[in-house]
Amino acid sequence: MKPTTKDIIFLYIKRRLAEGINIISSIHIEDSIPKYGVTYHSTSRLPSAYSRAWRSIRENQEYKKVGISLVKEVTSEGNTKVWQIMK
Repeated sequence: MKPTTKDIIFLYIKRRLAEGINIISSIHIEDSIPKYGVTYHSTSRLPSAYSRAWRSIRENQEYKKVGISLVKEVTSEGNTKVWQIMK
């Protein structure tokens, strides 16, 4: 069974956390995660699908299901939104 869009986001975040990176940005959601989905899970989804799923994850605090305690938006320069992931 192929992972859902939300599953791919969670797997990507877990991978980043394992690498010691606790920041994710809108650029990751729109660019890196779609590439990650194709490369590691052989599934192609539109960037907008990942954006909608990420918004739902944040709004409904679904990240708590995978051991993340908080997703907090942090100040950044420019138009890029950035979130800090806290375990």
